[in-house]
Amino acid sequence: MKLLHAAHLQECAPRIEDEEAAAHRERIVEAACSIGERRGLAAVSARGVARDAEVSVGYLYKLFPSKSDIVVAAARRYFERSLSWELCHVEAGEPYVEYCRRLWGHMQASVEEFLHEWLREREALPKHDLAAALAAMGSILDHATARLEQVLAQDKRIAWASLPEDTTASQVGQFTMRSMMDSLKRGAAQYTLLLVLLERGLYSGADAD
Repeated sequence: MKLLHAAHLQECAPRIEDEEAAAHRERIVEAACSIGERRGLAAVSARGVARDAEVSVGYLYKLFPSKSDIVVAAARRYFERSLSWELCHVEAGEPYVEYCRRLWGHMQASVEEFLHEWLREREALPKHDLAAALAAMGSILDHATARLEQVLAQDKRIAWASLPEDTTASQVGQFTMRSMMDSLKRGAAQYTLLLVLLERGLYSGADAD
C-alpha cells in the first residue's frame, strides 16, 4: 500500500508542478500587460514584471528565457483581448463583406491603440523587442482567416460558379486577411479598394437584395 501511495505521489508531482508553472506564467503575463497598458512596452523589465508577479527574476527567466518572450506574450494577450470577441462573433446570415467591414473597424482601433499607447516610446524599445511585438500582432490576426472561411461558408449570396475554377474559401480568406494587413500599413484607401474587389468578385452574378 505504501508503495502504491508513493507511486501515486510521483505521478501527481509533475502535474502539480505544471499547474503551478501555468499559474505563475499567467501572473507574469498579466503583470507585463499591466505595465504595458499603463506605461508602454518600453517600460517592461524582467525585474519589474517579476516584482509585480511576485516571482523571482531567476524563476521568470525559467519560464520566459528572454525579455522579448515577455514582450511578445504581453502583446499577444492585448490583441487576444481586443479582437477575440469580434473575431469569434458572427451574426447569423451575416454577409462576408459586412463581416469584413466590421472586423476591419475593430482591427484599426486595436492597432491604433497598440501603436500609440503600448508603443508610445518605441525608440526606447530594443529593435528585436519591437519586431517581436509587431510579429505577435500579426500572428493573432492570422487566426482570423479560419473565421473568415466560416463566414464565407454561410454567405449564400456568393456566386462561387463565377469565380475562377478551383477557388476555395481558404484562398479567399487568406487573400482577404493579407489585404487587410496590408491596408493597416497603407491606409483606408487600400481597404476601400479591397471591399470593392470583394463585392464585385464574390457577388458577381448573384441576386442583389
